[in-house]
Amino acid sequence: MTAQARPAILPPQTRCAVSVPGSTSNLGPCFDSVGCAVSARNHFEFMLLPEGAAHTVHLTGPRAAGIPATPQNLALTSARRVFFDAGLEPPPMQLRAHIEVPNARGLGSSSTAIIAGLTAGNQLAGAPFTVQEILERAVEWEGHPDNVVPALLGGLVVSASKSRPLLYRRLTVHPDVCFVFVIPEYEVRTAEARRRLPSRIPLADGVWNSSRSPIVILSMHTGDLTGLREAMQDRFHHPYRKDLFREYERFEQAAFDAGAAGYCISGAGSAMLAVCKREARDQLMDALEATLTECDFTGAVRDLEPDQLGTQTSLSLPAPE
Repeated sequence: MTAQARPAILPPQTRCAVSVPGSTSNLGPCFDSVGCAVSARNHFEFMLLPEGAAHTVHLTGPRAAGIPATPQNLALTSARRVFFDAGLEPPPMQLRAHIEVPNARGLGSSSTAIIAGLTAGNQLAGAPFTVQEILERAVEWEGHPDNVVPALLGGLVVSASKSRPLLYRRLTVHPDVCFVFVIPEYEVRTAEARRRLPSRIPLADGVWNSSRSPIVILSMHTGDLTGLREAMQDRFHHPYRKDLFREYERFEQAAFDAGAAGYCISGAGSAMLAVCKREARDQLMDALEATLTECDFTGAVRDLEPDQLGTQTSLSLPAPE
């Protein structure tokens, strides 16, 4: 569809504020199909500018370093894409974002930008697309559904890769289930982590993962973490990626010794996820922080609750003159 050079539906100075949670994905054996929103959030505000103005991007927050503050910013290009897809010429926009989700750590930072841009763009363009259509554009942009879908919907989401229309089911996470992350200061780029993966897997490894994935999903939903350590054992990606992570086995052992029920790489990393019952959370955090110190390891241990809310959006029109 050719973009029409006509005014935006909403006037300049219209603002759309969007708050998007980060996410963890894979959860061991559930490769590219399961993700869960977490309580770290990125906050975005898009404002329509007068015709002829230039796009501007302003970034703040503890994790803003390294993210482009240019018109090529992923959130801004995602918002502009909605206008193009609706057959409209994108108006100039100002983007302000406060970044709290670490970038290139396996916590869904890029998905927050994609979801923020598509959601805000849809609002500012007059809501031409449904939630399903927004999700399908997000998956196309990101390449896989396991971060973008929970980022929009919240909760624990199971998605069918390459499905059209996109197939997914959303579940709540039991309130007794806690996530504790080891977040290194070094990055692991998704493209680099994916290059480590084989193009084919043995049938036995496929059966191994497919038989464990449902147990992981039901454990998170019901709060019954019995046997989760075994259920989270993976043969699709962990064996090929572990050497990208310093001291992975040492942190894993420390987590299990302190009461973790499961441990895995978060997404493509570099963050690592320990799953535990709420009663074990404080002890687990102390043990992982002590391991950071013992290993002379630069990073942080963070308790990020599963997020049930998903993306929050508000639209405000300029005050009448």
